[in-house]
Amino acid sequence: MKSTLLMTQDGTEVSGNLGLLAIAANKLSDYAQLVKLKLSTLVVVTTAFGYLLALRNHWMEVSAHLMLTLIGAFMVVGSANAFNQVLERELDSLMERTKGRPLPSGRMGLFEAVFAATFLAALGLTILALFTNWLTVLLSSLAFCLYVFAYTPLKRKTEFCSLIGAISGAIPPVMGWTAVRNELSPDALALFALQFLWQFPHFWAIAWLYREDYQKVGFKMLPVKGDLNSVTRQTVYYTLATILVSVYPLLAGKVSWFYAVGGSLLGIWFLNSALKFYRQPTKKASKNMLMVADIYLPLLLMLWLLTLTR
Repeated sequence: MKSTLLMTQDGTEVSGNLGLLAIAANKLSDYAQLVKLKLSTLVVVTTAFGYLLALRNHWMEVSAHLMLTLIGAFMVVGSANAFNQVLERELDSLMERTKGRPLPSGRMGLFEAVFAATFLAALGLTILALFTNWLTVLLSSLAFCLYVFAYTPLKRKTEFCSLIGAISGAIPPVMGWTAVRNELSPDALALFALQFLWQFPHFWAIAWLYREDYQKVGFKMLPVKGDLNSVTRQTVYYTLATILVSVYPLLAGKVSWFYAVGGSLLGIWFLNSALKFYRQPTKKASKNMLMVADIYLPLLLMLWLLTLTR
């Protein structure tokens, strides 16, 4: 008896159910890359913190409403990332970091990617409209439009694209807040400011690390301009600004003194990585800056949540 042979995306022949499983796993991997799963997950984590902070000390009383809010937010964020790759598919094929993505590698067709991105956006916004409120839907739509229709095309025109991208990226935690409270407040604005400022050290560590790729396709992000002193100096400035904003919960009397201790330690760690990047702008320093930034924000938000007093 002959077994049915199936071909995986890397050209390997497999048979039977194992072949179907391998193809399904490869397809799931492609979709994970299309929506930038790691980035989308990090963004949705900040949405969750915004939601839980809005509940105050009742944050353990979570329900299906939280899960639906996060699912809707994840779909919208994933859709924005997918459309970003659709619009930049030709540029991605020129960069070492991105040429292996589903579209430039040819593993996924343009129609499939556009359909998936459209479906995610429509379903995500529908879920948010049905289960949250129109303020949250408005914020979600604003973040989506800024990322896809402003940040993405501006990357080849002006270094101020990072500003637009940071506005878009700072909206998700506010969405978590408004999903509960249906209002903007000083706490929501502090969440926005914290994530807005934090993104610049994060952006610039990535852009410096891959600056040769970015130069190749004409991305005009600040670190690509070649003035390393300016880049690393501004990284320190924005790190300091992020740390200053992180003091808000303490000054507002919303957290215990444990937050002051933990926040100070986290701030020193974050600032130290920025100073190392400033003194020695090497690949190792930029990777360390990126790693510390990725850990700093979730830990700070967790600390804020766990030390709430009112």
